[in-house]
Amino acid sequence: MLFLGGGYVGSIPELIKNNQLKFYFTLTFVVTWVFFVLPILFSITDPIIAVLVSAIGGSGPALVAIVLSGAIKPKKLETQNLKRWTIFIIFLVLISFLVVLYLGISLNTISITILILIIVNAVIAAYIITGGLAAHEGIRELLNKLYIWKVGLKWYIVALLIFPAITYLSLFFGVFTTGSPLSEILPQISINALYGAILSFFYITLIRGPLREEIGWRGFALPRLQNLYSPLVATLILAVIWTVWHLPLYYNGMYPGGFDAFLTRFTWNIGLTFLFTWIYNHTRGSLLLVTLFHGSINTVGTLIITPPSISGPYSLAYIALINIAAIVVIIVDKMWRKLPEDHGAVYKY
Repeated sequence: MLFLGGGYVGSIPELIKNNQLKFYFTLTFVVTWVFFVLPILFSITDPIIAVLVSAIGGSGPALVAIVLSGAIKPKKLETQNLKRWTIFIIFLVLISFLVVLYLGISLNTISITILILIIVNAVIAAYIITGGLAAHEGIRELLNKLYIWKVGLKWYIVALLIFPAITYLSLFFGVFTTGSPLSEILPQISINALYGAILSFFYITLIRGPLREEIGWRGFALPRLQNLYSPLVATLILAVIWTVWHLPLYYNGMYPGGFDAFLTRFTWNIGLTFLFTWIYNHTRGSLLLVTLFHGSINTVGTLIITPPSISGPYSLAYIALINIAAIVVIIVDKMWRKLPEDHGAVYKY
């Protein structure tokens, strides 16, 4: 029994079961922000160390979701340990190699600190990927959503291409309204450029946020919010929380612009959250598809540099297109209506 506020409220697992979202959001902010502020507190100047420390912080949504899911449904299930750990080790090695390759780290001169940070990040990613084979019922139930892949080709096209389309439409708007040359925004097509884009996509998706965030935001939080509210209200709540969660990144060197850029994030991140909900709900709660969507967003943001000459019109078009798309999916999907309890994107208590 746990003594709290003058009375006994039961065991900790019971307390978690009865307050799942409160525990989730509170612990996610604590775990994440501790790592996000470390580069500031310790004046970390090595960009690779800062990135890898922040990446661990970015794992907060997934790590908290995994721990809470295990506590909520702790029943042990049969599992093929040899198969799981074999796959885990393979992914651990591949992801570690991916990080070294992307960051251009020399194995001859790598420091022990960077090596440890690479291994920690690779362990987290490999565990998430193989978590559908976990022994705990709650963890397996959560991470099995990564294996929902039979959703129709059109949703892969949507997840991978809708954001690049929005970005390039915004760039074209910037070019045509300022009279800038079209050559400023056309991508350089080459084997090296294609290799760089693919490498960036996998690194960013596995290490820099998408996989680690989606397990929590869409895998844990959204289904529970949609049990209580309509997709419209659930998404608005999640959008505000998710946006605020990014705040320290504007001070630890990961994102430019400081507090003003953080406030601007609200103008597009809320609309973007509706697109995540739209994809998630139409793919029966597939974490694979929203992870691909998130990876596409972050990769485009890294690879495409907006020319200063068109930054103003581009930003206006970018914000407008995202919010127009959000309004369209809200209306078409009638997101003000609550989803049925047996929907794949709704958590069943």
